[in-house]
Amino acid sequence: MSKRQHGKWELTEKYYYPTVDPKAFPPRSIEQIRGKSYAEPCYGKGHIEDHLMDVARCRWRSDIDAYGTCSVQKDALKLTDRDLYLCDLIITNPPYSWFILKELLEYLPTRKPTWLLLPADKMHNVNMGPYMEKCSMVISVGRLYWMEDKPVRGVDNYAWFKFHNTKVDTIFIGREK
Repeated sequence: MSKRQHGKWELTEKYYYPTVDPKAFPPRSIEQIRGKSYAEPCYGKGHIEDHLMDVARCRWRSDIDAYGTCSVQKDALKLTDRDLYLCDLIITNPPYSWFILKELLEYLPTRKPTWLLLPADKMHNVNMGPYMEKCSMVISVGRLYWMEDKPVRGVDNYAWFKFHNTKVDTIFIGREK
């Protein structure tokens, strides 16, 4: 949720904000994952899989919390090669708190190329410097809404970031109309 809106609403339990807005998946992001298989380690209630069902195949679903869905209750930092055996990529909307995000950025790309939906301005933070050196692509998404019953766009812009385990040059793809 937006840092500029702090205090204007109650935060959800454990900062759970599902990816309910279909605009989170612009055509250029879809092109990058079409026909691939992926793991979703911050599965929540499965909204990303719902959006990508006709595009890519989710072969691993897990979340640190049990949400009563078909996902396995498992910490994303404990994913194994066996868990990811059938997956080409990791695709997720992770928690944005730096304490958690930093660990995910250090671990997930060592397992598989990793697409993370993050606030777009994260890439400009000093603490993201080492991770941006391993980011091959940033695809602008724009503003999103996070609550199905309140489809009002937020004030922060978002982007998909593709991270690897090696240094790479970064390609920036701007927002589509």
